[in-house]
Amino acid sequence: MKTHLFAAAASLAITMSAGSQAHANESSRVPTLMEMLRGDGDKDEAKANEVETAPAARSHAAGQVPYHELISSYSRQYGVSPQLASAVIKIESNFNAKARGAHGEVGLMQIKPETARAMGYTGNTAGLYDPATNLKYGIKYLAMAHQLGGGDMCSAILRYNAGHGATRMNPTSKRYCGQVQAMIGEKI
Repeated sequence: MKTHLFAAAASLAITMSAGSQAHANESSRVPTLMEMLRGDGDKDEAKANEVETAPAARSHAAGQVPYHELISSYSRQYGVSPQLASAVIKIESNFNAKARGAHGEVGLMQIKPETARAMGYTGNTAGLYDPATNLKYGIKYLAMAHQLGGGDMCSAILRYNAGHGATRMNPTSKRYCGQVQAMIGEKI
């Protein structure tokens, strides 16, 4: 049984990979994760205006940032860097909208339902698996953490990871901040 499951998964991965390569040469271009996280000055605005045309799974398989438009839109709306939001999503769920954490965290940004409700969400837990919904409330929470941290990235990560009231950096948050810094190229 395990052999058949493995073979099916391998076949699906090959099919998805081939599909993403076929779309890689299309005229509309989605920035890669490293391009978006690294940032290139004036090019960032042009990247933010590019339209993502491939489905998220195919984009992710090709090394491109899934949900780029949603991340950019909510980041602008709530005043937080899309590079920071993308790094958090990469660490939290690896861009898996169906991710479920051990402590009830849900979706792309691994937001807890009670946290989303504190941000104004009125739906049920299942609704947080929707990428747009999850990103809206997750990025809103991240932006508030960033503001409470005085604009300091590690303070924002501490508050995103341990709660808005957290003030002392713990080992988990230190590692998390180091991962984010490595992704977006900031000094530790």
